[in-house]
Amino acid sequence: MAYQTVFEIGLRSFPWSGLLRPALFIAVGLILLRFGRNKQIYMAAGIIVAAMATLFVLVLAVILVPEFVRAHHDYKSGGSSMVEGTVEDFRPAPDLGPAKESFSVGGVRFSYNALDMTACFHNAPFRHGPISAGASVRLLYKNGCIQRVDIRR
Repeated sequence: MAYQTVFEIGLRSFPWSGLLRPALFIAVGLILLRFGRNKQIYMAAGIIVAAMATLFVLVLAVILVPEFVRAHHDYKSGGSSMVEGTVEDFRPAPDLGPAKESFSVGGVRFSYNALDMTACFHNAPFRHGPISAGASVRLLYKNGCIQRVDIRR
């Protein structure tokens, strides 16, 4: 039986939305600056909003980019472990409450938050991901980061 790759760590898996959300506030701040020329309160608010959003973007970039580079390098350099087998003890995220899912394959336990900002596999789209109880999978992982998911078809 052949496997189909349904997730592979790369630029497409980078959490771009985490960086783009604060960038929206940068735009709002710049709009306030641009159209608030006659009112000092709008200009002050624009400066504060744009500055805070820029700070958030920089902090998120400092956190997310090195994590992504490390995980991607581990995957591309062959530094990952592989496990193959059937998904067992699958615990999907509840409808309400924490979005934590977990399962095991071949005696290796995996756990992640489906809402995390990470380039690693985290079962997105939420509650409709490819991992399910009884699925035959092949996973490449390192340090809790699932770097590739192959599903047997």
